[in-house]
Amino acid sequence: MGGMTDADLQEFSAIDLSPADPVEMFFALVEKGPGAIGAAGYRKLKRRLQHRAEERFRQLSADLRPGDLALDLGANVGEVTAVLSATGAEVHAYEPEPETFTILKRRFADTPHVIPHNAAVSNRSGAAELVLPASFADRPRSASKAASIAHDVYRGPDAQTRTVPVLDIREILAGLPRRPRLIKMDIEGAELDVLDAIRRDNLLEPGMAVFVETHERIDPAALPQVRALQSWARTDAAGYVNLNWG
Repeated sequence: MGGMTDADLQEFSAIDLSPADPVEMFFALVEKGPGAIGAAGYRKLKRRLQHRAEERFRQLSADLRPGDLALDLGANVGEVTAVLSATGAEVHAYEPEPETFTILKRRFADTPHVIPHNAAVSNRSGAAELVLPASFADRPRSASKAASIAHDVYRGPDAQTRTVPVLDIREILAGLPRRPRLIKMDIEGAELDVLDAIRRDNLLEPGMAVFVETHERIDPAALPQVRALQSWARTDAAGYVNLNWG
């Protein structure tokens, strides 16, 4: 990844993943409180850390070079794919919703170093039901960003569903010609299964950077697992993992 070394990523982890000023330290104390008080402290601290995550993403994505490899999990119509591919890096972009994938594929039809995949990503291979919000009928581009194989928040009488292929993150990584230098992950709840597989199977290597949007605001029951993964990212992850992005 350009001039970035694993030592740089370790330093970035120390800077980006922990409270850095008195206000953030206060919110870190508040988030240990009970019930709604702790949840409010968590949200406020994460919002502040999110700004650092977004700036670090800009820095590390700009540091990609031709010959590097990046993954865009949950590519939608390719906004982040475009940022990554502009560096000349090879980008594998995964989008499960068929109509959205058609837009993604058309957008990068003349960009040979972007490889689109019409599939969801999880910790297993096979098929899954993709649940789309009811608003997909009127606003497919924005609503498709919320489509999920992992939770039923949007299921209802007006929701739409699709049966989509699912790829196992372990098989994806094993099938690549080299390790990805950067992974962006915005997959509406399935990120917990993907990260758990990466953690359990020690798939993260030094020099890899992973940016994740988590969705505990949509599915509050996921918060304990998110917090456990945040602790792993701060203390035990072999590369750089930031769960405050997006």
